[in-house]
Amino acid sequence: MTPGAPKTPDERAAKGTVLVVDDNMELVRGIGMLLNNAGYRVVALSSGSMVAETVAMHKPDLVVLDVMMPGVDGWEALRRIREDPANEQLCIMMLTAKDGEDAKVRGFTLGADDYLTKPFSLKEFKCRVDALIKRSRRTATQPEDRLPVVSGSATELLDPIDIVYIEGIHNYTYVHTRDGRFLCRLALGQMEDRAMPGFMRVHRSYIVRLAAVKAYHWSSKSAFKLQMDDAARTELPVSRTLVTEVKSRLGRG
Repeated sequence: MTPGAPKTPDERAAKGTVLVVDDNMELVRGIGMLLNNAGYRVVALSSGSMVAETVAMHKPDLVVLDVMMPGVDGWEALRRIREDPANEQLCIMMLTAKDGEDAKVRGFTLGADDYLTKPFSLKEFKCRVDALIKRSRRTATQPEDRLPVVSGSATELLDPIDIVYIEGIHNYTYVHTRDGRFLCRLALGQMEDRAMPGFMRVHRSYIVRLAAVKAYHWSSKSAFKLQMDDAARTELPVSRTLVTEVKSRLGRG
C-alpha cells in the first residue's frame, strides 16, 4: 500500500468499528466521514429498533447512540444492548441535548459509558471516540485498574489511590475522592468483583479504601462508624458483623 492511500475496509476494521445510531442522517454522514478518514469502519442505523441485532452481527468496538429518536429511543436501545451479557464490555457513548445529572444517572443506570451534549465539536467527538476504543480494546485484553467515571460532561479514568470511598446507589455508584464526587456506571457489586487491593466493603452501601480511614468510633451502642480522610471528614457506617474484621484490617483491633 502506498503512503497516503485510502485505507481498505479491512484496514479500517483493524483500528475499530463504530456503530452510529441517529435519525439525523446529515449528522450521521458527517460523523461517518470523520471516522472513516480517521481509519475506523462505520456502521450506521437511523433508529434504535434493530440495534441489538446490529451489534450482534457487526460486533462494534463502540456504539454512538442518540437519545431522542422516534419509535425506539436511545434509552430503550441502550437497555436492549446491555440485556445481552456478551455486550458487558462494549463501550457506549450517548448523544443527548440534556446535560443534567438526572439524565446522566439514568444513562449510567442503564449502562452508558460517556455523554456528549449536542451541538458538539467534531474534534472533541473524535478524541472521545479514540479514548473509548482504546479503553474497550484494553479491557478486552487485560483488566483495567482505573475506574471510568463522569467528570463534568466527559468520562475519565480515576486511579484507585485517589479514591476515599465508593457509595452504592441502585445500579450505579458515586466514587468519592478527597474533595470530589463522580458518577460511575459500575454497581457496588461490580466494584467489589474488581478486587481492588486495599479496599473493603464495610456496609451494604459502601466500599472504603482502608488507607483513607482517619479514625473510627462507636457513635452509639449499636452504631460503629469510620471517619474518612476527605475534606468533609465523612463518617460511614460499618455493618455490625464486620466491625471486628474492619478493626483488624486497620491494624487497630
